[in-house]
Amino acid sequence: MDPAALHRLYAACHYDVRLPGGGRATLRIGEPLPAPLADWLADAPFAAFITAYNPRSRLQSAAHNRAAQRTLLREIRSVAGARVLPGAGHLPGQRWREPSLLVAGLALTAVDTLACRHSQNAIVLAHRNAATQLRGYGDMRNDV
Repeated sequence: MDPAALHRLYAACHYDVRLPGGGRATLRIGEPLPAPLADWLADAPFAAFITAYNPRSRLQSAAHNRAAQRTLLREIRSVAGARVLPGAGHLPGQRWREPSLLVAGLALTAVDTLACRHSQNAIVLAHRNAATQLRGYGDMRNDV
């Protein structure tokens, strides 16, 4: 799929996050950070919605994806001050769901390193006072 088509697909997705006290909140590209996630963000400058599933949007086996996601989670947890909530990206009306993580407390360079290490096309960045946006890598860098 070409980068522009991937961008449109990612922009149409909903990025659901499981909240610490129960319930869910949804990130949508171009929309503000939902209030419960802004509260969770606390004094962190941003949160990143990231996954290790299906590198470069190429389907992998369930076992490969789970192993990659465990590695990503371990890498995130090794950073002092990092906080993580479980989540999943999905396209409304479709069965596809991709387990993901909402992460706060990392430097943007660390998030970029993780996304590139796990061969992701893009991540979702959420700031307290700005619209949620895609951040692209590789072929998608100029399209996001």
